[in-house]
Amino acid sequence: MILSYQDIIAAIEAKEISISPFDKSAVGPCSIDLKLGDTFLVFHHGRLFRPNDRKAILKNSEIFQIEKDETFLLSPNQFVLASTLERISISKNYAATLEGKSSIARLGIVVQAAGLVNPGTGIKKPSTLTLEIAHRANSPVELSPGMPIIQIIFHQLTSKATVGYDDREKSMYIGLGEPRV
Repeated sequence: MILSYQDIIAAIEAKEISISPFDKSAVGPCSIDLKLGDTFLVFHHGRLFRPNDRKAILKNSEIFQIEKDETFLLSPNQFVLASTLERISISKNYAATLEGKSSIARLGIVVQAAGLVNPGTGIKKPSTLTLEIAHRANSPVELSPGMPIIQIIFHQLTSKATVGYDDREKSMYIGLGEPRV
């Protein structure tokens, strides 16, 4: 079951879902718009990456943090990781999915996240969400911290998860504050 506006507000009031900072005007009929943070992970052009070699990936990428009044120039065919401005925590009663905003997609920018926010994410330490941003159009686009970038959709589980994301020993992304591979 996807939560509607009133269900989202009720879950936030019941502290089943926490979003900080929370902007009630960002709540839509069945989602919340999340904003772009100020941190980007940029991959060096033309380098070979092996998915299981995290050290090499980090060596061949660079983190940029931009000021609130600055913009990040996303070039055609560029791919970066970025963080949401908001830190999220969801109880073991919910999961969430992320969907790119159509207003951004119409500029040729595809914003994804691994897609699923597991039950129990952020229960130990609220976390930003890492976004994968790819630019498919021919002209550069400026991205501004604080701009709405993606929507989060909450799903109520049929039963409470026995183990939440933050409870698992192998979970790698607990309490994120910046984008990470």
